[in-house]
Amino acid sequence: MNSKVQFRMFTIFDLDKVEDYLHEMHLKGWKFKSNRFGFFYFEQCQPDDVIYRVWNTSYLRKNELDLQSIKDRGWEFVENCSYTVFRKAKCDLVPNDQFFMDNRLRWDGVKSGLRTSTVSISGGLVVCMSLFRENLSRSFFLIFALYALMISYLIYSFYRLRRKYLVD
Repeated sequence: MNSKVQFRMFTIFDLDKVEDYLHEMHLKGWKFKSNRFGFFYFEQCQPDDVIYRVWNTSYLRKNELDLQSIKDRGWEFVENCSYTVFRKAKCDLVPNDQFFMDNRLRWDGVKSGLRTSTVSISGGLVVCMSLFRENLSRSFFLIFALYALMISYLIYSFYRLRRKYLVD
């Protein structure tokens, strides 16, 4: 069986983009196998319209979205790394699946990731500021610029995903 490897970088705020990418690859005849450090591994298959759902693994654990109950609904478990991937043929979707695909539930997952990231980035910024308190060197400005980029991306991601998931 033929296989393919592609390198793509996605952040924890791009899980919806990962879903779109995996869906597109399946339509082209490449079934997702695994992901390691940005390398996506695929197997050749018959092109099909398959829905992929990618969840933050820690959010699934915190909210008791049990892996077995998701499998019982007919979703195929694909991989569990920094995020959990499920897939199901579009023709096999049932009304029961709307809960698993609900945008409110997905928005709750995004908010959980945003909280964690905000705390981590803020903590790192405080440590950085305290380390460079005495002298303002070039490295301080470089690190500060990187933090400014990360915070800007957090804000951008928040509004992009809010617009996507909270459209009524």
